[in-house]
Amino acid sequence: MKQGLAIDYNLIRKTIADQIQSVTGLISILEEAEGPYDKRPKLPYFSFKITTPGAKSGDDSKEQTLDDMGNPTSIWNSGGCRKMVIDFNAYATTHEEAFNYMATWQTALDLADIQQNLRAVGIAVWIIGTVADLSKLLNTGYEGRAHLECSFGVAMNLQSDLGYMDTVTVDGTITTDQGQEVETSETVTVP
Repeated sequence: MKQGLAIDYNLIRKTIADQIQSVTGLISILEEAEGPYDKRPKLPYFSFKITTPGAKSGDDSKEQTLDDMGNPTSIWNSGGCRKMVIDFNAYATTHEEAFNYMATWQTALDLADIQQNLRAVGIAVWIIGTVADLSKLLNTGYEGRAHLECSFGVAMNLQSDLGYMDTVTVDGTITTDQGQEVETSETVTVP
């Protein structure tokens, strides 16, 4: 049976980019080699990459779903929590400017509205890391860079319909306590 997606990473990426832009006013690019590279945006800007999409820890829960009357169905939920790690980078003309943008994003990850918007797409802020300096002198000149690694909780859930049989027929031989063998065929129908 084909399953639906446990989580929509495209929606997560779009939501994170939107949240970064709403907080800092900067555009955000993905650091992923999924297509041809475009020129880098003009400084300042943000980038991010999901470096650990889903680290599993422990066993997932398995629960039988109930119908409207509270009766068990043939559908089972299986799911659990995963850890997602995202690396954020701010690029600017000075390291102070990059630090300021990253510190703003770091602080915003604690805001209730940002966390609510992230939870709406299935992730929760777990660990907000430390802002680090990654500034460099490049062949094109100096570039201020700030880095932040954060951990998020991701809820994964899938459903399986195991189905059930309406009618079962059992054919066999029964041996009585006197040693006689009796051929039988029994049909049971689930109401």
